[in-house]
Amino acid sequence: MEPLHADTLLRVFQLVTTMLALATLGGAWHLKGERALWYWAGAFAAAAVTQAIRATLIALEAPRVLWVIGHQGSLLAALMVLLGLRVYLGLPLRARWPIVFTGLTCVASFALTAWVGQFWPSLTLTLLASAVLNMPAAHAALRAWKEQRGFPLALLAGDLLVSAVIEVARGLAVSPLIAQSRAELMAYNSIGLLATIALLIGQALAMLLLLQDRALRQIERLVEIDVLTGLLNRRGFDERLRRLLKRGAPRPPLLAVLDVDHFKRINDTHGHAVGDAVLSGVGARLHEALRPLDLAVRLGGEEFAVIWLNPEAGGEMRLGERLREVIGGQPFETVAGALTITVSVGVAPAAGPDEAPEALFSRADAALYEAKRGGRDRVVLAA
Repeated sequence: MEPLHADTLLRVFQLVTTMLALATLGGAWHLKGERALWYWAGAFAAAAVTQAIRATLIALEAPRVLWVIGHQGSLLAALMVLLGLRVYLGLPLRARWPIVFTGLTCVASFALTAWVGQFWPSLTLTLLASAVLNMPAAHAALRAWKEQRGFPLALLAGDLLVSAVIEVARGLAVSPLIAQSRAELMAYNSIGLLATIALLIGQALAMLLLLQDRALRQIERLVEIDVLTGLLNRRGFDERLRRLLKRGAPRPPLLAVLDVDHFKRINDTHGHAVGDAVLSGVGARLHEALRPLDLAVRLGGEEFAVIWLNPEAGGEMRLGERLREVIGGQPFETVAGALTITVSVGVAPAAGPDEAPEALFSRADAALYEAKRGGRDRVVLAA
């Protein structure tokens, strides 16, 4: 069986990149807010379009120096993958060196071909330059994987690392350092092309899985958010509290449970729309009163909770009073007029990382019950 010819593999390469470009372009159009997809679609499109231009130039018998535009597709694709990954990870695009580096390499590719009169210097240069761009992309993906974990980031990081190695090996293999004849050059280039096609499909799969993972995370986040107040709901609260207790911080977290006093009277007198406005206002005040790392939760109905991280020693009552004053200090403006709201607060410091979340909540809830039984509008510290 004869080995595949490089021209045959280039046609396969063009077909695969065209299909991947169309698929990612469709995804980018559908998910208009996902900017990374536009860059990744551009990566596959750059590889496909440069090969199409090369084939057209050959058919038109254009000057041979122009044919090397086909070499630059992998370089442009590597640039777009790097930029798209930085966008996906929320990293700034301030660094201009990748763009300048790509532009200078493209110019040098034409110049070398015109000077030497052969194609291998251009191919070697663009492949080595592509490897240079793939390395920071692989590093960014690997660093993100260490922070977030997940198979998609690991797959992309591994694919980019292998791609960089293959590009270096292919770039050196087609040079006179290794290829002693045109037949050897074509054979090595065919092997490299076959590996490149497989790695491109792997990249596309990793990108698809990354977007799927992000969509699932967004759905999960929506499931854990209370629509009325924008705070965590009970499901999100249970999961966060369990994780925070297991973390074993030097100062265990503090849990406060709040209940709006006489809330049923507000609904009965002014209607549920006013009641919802009050609850939304309570959520907003809690959110504004807390530090960035603290958590405010709507447990359900008129009951809320707050988790303080690293609280000051002996400051439990002071933090509880602060919550009471934040809610009751100023009237709430509603369509029924200004309403003064008070809350009862139960506060419980976590006993340590071994305490079950249910036990901590039960102690805080018992303190809240004591506050309501004692006349409401007050703070009680759990025993």
